[in-house]
Amino acid sequence: MGSPCELLTEATLASDAEELTDLVATEAWRIEDKFSRYLGGNIIAEINSADGRPIKVDEETAQLLNFAETLYQLSDGAFDITSGVLRRAWTFDGGDNIPAADIVAELLYLVGWRRCEWKDSVLQLPQNM
Repeated sequence: MGSPCELLTEATLASDAEELTDLVATEAWRIEDKFSRYLGGNIIAEINSADGRPIKVDEETAQLLNFAETLYQLSDGAFDITSGVLRRAWTFDGGDNIPAADIVAELLYLVGWRRCEWKDSVLQLPQNM
């Protein structure tokens, strides 16, 4: 999902290593297709474009959202999957550009797992979030 992946494996036979590599690559591409914010037509695109509508998610997505909620709670909100909107202000290009405080404040209004409704595999983000 926008990051390189590397697989280190040990096998006696090259064919075993190739088979394992193929399995891992297939799973990595499946996850990329399903959960990448860079691709359209997947559950993430559906959630991000819901504009306040409730979205029923599949079991795998529900498990990930449950895990994200657990991390949010354990970190007292420091881990928040809704913080991705802050990419609008930060470029993460290796530079030292720091966005203006008013831009960050405007975007922070759109952040907060606590503002989302998550129950029984249905996620609803506030409108415009």
